[in-house]
Formats: sequence, C-alpha cells, structure tokens
Amino acid sequence: MSERKLRAGVIGLGVGRAHAKGYIASPDAELVALCDANTERLNQYAAEWNIDGRYSDYHTMFREAQLDVVSIGLPNALHAEASIAALEAGVHVICEKPMATTSAEARAMLAAARQHNRQLMVCYNYRYRSDSQWMRRVIQSGRLGQVHHVAVSWRRETGIPGWGLFGSKAASGGGALIDLGVHVIDLGLWLLEFPRVQTISGHVRSLFGPYSRKTWGKSPSSVRDDAFDVDDGGVAFMRLSNGATMSLQVTWAEHSQPHEDAFRVEVQGTDGTAILHVRNYKNEDTLRFYTEIEGAPVTVIPSVNFDGHQGHAALIVDLAASLRAGTPPAATGEQGLIGVEILEALYQSAAAGHEVRIDGA
Repeated sequence: MSERKLRAGVIGLGVGRAHAKGYIASPDAELVALCDANTERLNQYAAEWNIDGRYSDYHTMFREAQLDVVSIGLPNALHAEASIAALEAGVHVICEKPMATTSAEARAMLAAARQHNRQLMVCYNYRYRSDSQWMRRVIQSGRLGQVHHVAVSWRRETGIPGWGLFGSKAASGGGALIDLGVHVIDLGLWLLEFPRVQTISGHVRSLFGPYSRKTWGKSPSSVRDDAFDVDDGGVAFMRLSNGATMSLQVTWAEHSQPHEDAFRVEVQGTDGTAILHVRNYKNEDTLRFYTEIEGAPVTVIPSVNFDGHQGHAALIVDLAASLRAGTPPAATGEQGLIGVEILEALYQSAAAGHEVRIDGA
C-alpha cells in the first residue's frame, strides 16, 4: 500500500456532495478538486470544505489537479463522456448510477478502463447500509436454503422530481426505472452473487408526470415548463440463470399511503425468507426473517447497528481503501453494465410487448 493518500476530485455538486463527504471522511483519500458549471455552488462548497482546486471544466481539472480518483455526478447522459475522459487521463472513476444510458456507452467505458489500466466503479450506495449488509450475510450463510424467488420494489406515492432533467429521456435515459429501479435490481442480484438474467418481460407507463400529478413542487394539471417523456412506473419479471426468478415494481407515483417512499427486497428460500423494507430512508425496523423451528413458524426481527459510515460515505471510504491497497473494488463497472443491460432489455420488452432474451445470457 502506498503511503500517499489518493488525490480525489468530484464532478457535479448535486449528488456529488455525498461523494465529497465520503472523501473527506476517508483515511485513504484527500479531496483536492471540485468541478461544477454553477460557479456560485462551486465556490460555496469549495469554501465550506476548504478546497483550492475549483474548476468549471473537467478537462482542465484532469490536466491540472493530478488526480488519482474522481467521482462523476453529472446527468446520466454525460456519464460515459466524462468517465472516458477521466480514464484516458489516467484517473480511476467512481460513476453515479446508472453507469450509462445505453449498454454501448457502458461497454465503451469498460474498454477505456481496460485500455488505460484504471478502475471503473459504480455508485450503488444502498449496498452500504448495515441492514443490506446483514441480509447479504444471512443469504450467504445458507440459512434460506435454496433461493427460488426475489421480489424487489421501490414505490413512491408522490415522488416525481419536479426539477432538473429527471423528466428528459435524452438527458436521463429513462424515468422511475432508471432513477430508482436500477438500485433495487442491483440489490437483488448482489444479494445472490449476480446470477445472470436470462429473460425479461416488462411493462412501463407514464400516467402522472405529463400532467404534473404527484410531482414535487408542482400542482396537478399545471402547465409543465419542461418536457416529460419518461416512465413514471414499471413492472418486470425476470428468469435467472440459477433457476430462481425475480419480479420488479417501481413507481414514482401511485395512489397509496400518503408520503410513502419505500424500497423493498424480499428473498424467498426453501428454509426461510428474508425481507429488507426501508420506509422514507429510515433505519428503524427494516428487517424480517421468517423460518420454522420444530415445525412452527418463527418471525425474527433483527436489530442491526447503524453506527459508522453508511450509504455514499461508506461506499467512497470502501472504494478508496481498495484503490489505495490495490485490491479489487466491491462495486465494479462490469456490475454497472449488468444493470444497464437489464433496463435496456426491459424497455425493449415493453416496446415490443413480449419477453426478450438478454444477449450473452
């Protein structure tokens, strides 16, 4: 391991702020540069974190800042361009999800990482919750027996973003499925050690967003000042290479319990079922494990410790440590490509109206 800390930078100070806090917390990295097109925002956070390296153009940052690693928190359509530029400059990349808007872009990113011998990592921050980690350990222990089905969902009652580029397919690649679905798809596959998704049948809808219904910051039927050409909900059914199946439901908007915003991962096995259910980003009462003891059904309610880094900060601390030690990262670009391919196939299935097979499965 090198004695020198990694020189880190962040591009895009929206979600990138969470990455910055991870670098600040990391014993293996030093945050030395920030890049954002919004000069006011750039100067605000650079002053708050005492960062001298301030850039409005990431190409200039790559030439001048002598970075070892950079986090990319730009709109989805810019992930590939910025990541490839960083990799070509010899900088390791931690890219926000989704890795890219198309599988072709994602493969180009991976090719650049291989060509320049750099690491390309994807920010799947919900793996880095204490409850998610506990559930993975339980599944790996074999306590569920043979896993036969996984049900994943992220459902919001009123949760369509009313700002930014979330409603633009050109900028984001999709809507609720890209924003929320990619997280729970990753969680489901990560818990099972990534069996291949062989086929997928999907359906998407856009019933609320075009009319500003259930949209943050907008009143129903108000005239939109931006385009909305993405999905605000979708469902899918997947067949996995290990013989199990996976179902998916994602909504930005639906008629349900007011203010509900919850993601759920249920893993069913022959000896037990484990459920992670996180409501409104809280840490309390998120886990259940159902099994039998001596022929009687048993409910286990685990209590896990949420001390220490969680989410984005924990991910950045972990990935920085792996980079500095030269060990394989826990959230790879190859895993990011899997998520992009699944969503791409889901949209293809929805458009075609039938099940599709994923290439290479």
